[in-house]
Amino acid sequence: MRSGFKLTLITCQQCGRRIMVRASDAERGSIRCTHIGCGAVNGLSAGFHYSDALVQGLPAFGQLTYLENPAMAYPLRFGPNVIGTAGTCTVPVERFTHEGRCFISRRHCTLTVTFDKWTGRLRYQLQDGVQNAGQLNRQHSLNGTFLNGVPLKKMEIIDVENDGIITLGGVDRFRLTHYVIPPAMLDTYRVAVAFNPDRTE
Repeated sequence: MRSGFKLTLITCQQCGRRIMVRASDAERGSIRCTHIGCGAVNGLSAGFHYSDALVQGLPAFGQLTYLENPAMAYPLRFGPNVIGTAGTCTVPVERFTHEGRCFISRRHCTLTVTFDKWTGRLRYQLQDGVQNAGQLNRQHSLNGTFLNGVPLKKMEIIDVENDGIITLGGVDRFRLTHYVIPPAMLDTYRVAVAFNPDRTE
């Protein structure tokens, strides 16, 4: 038996009964259920994830493009991006006026960029308003934040897909463009995970 391998049990994906996994099964990547009347072949996944260090070498983290003028693009950074008209925002946008009125708050919403180590993709999460530093309360926008035409609830945090349309104040629309990490780069940050008895294919 291979040194370091510990005998373990998994649940058969067909009959639901427990099966003993040996080193030879783990090396082969599959195990046949030996229970009477079953015989199903269960795949065993070794598993892997991607190192968080990958984020440090990325040239970009996506952008927001103003739909009324596609030449106006706002780059995003990793972590929380505070969007609004205030110059102190991570993503300061123009004071777009409609009949003399601006519908975007000074600190309107937060778009947080994180890295999902299991999928190897950047994740974009939107929330109306901004968390005030050193305070428990959240300051919400005056005119609301919308995703693909649907208003966000006060404390809602929602994932934004690539090409999702974020509308600030119900008027000014921005298209989110994700940054896609090149597969060749992902492969260099791949980390093997030891066999997990609770993960079967």
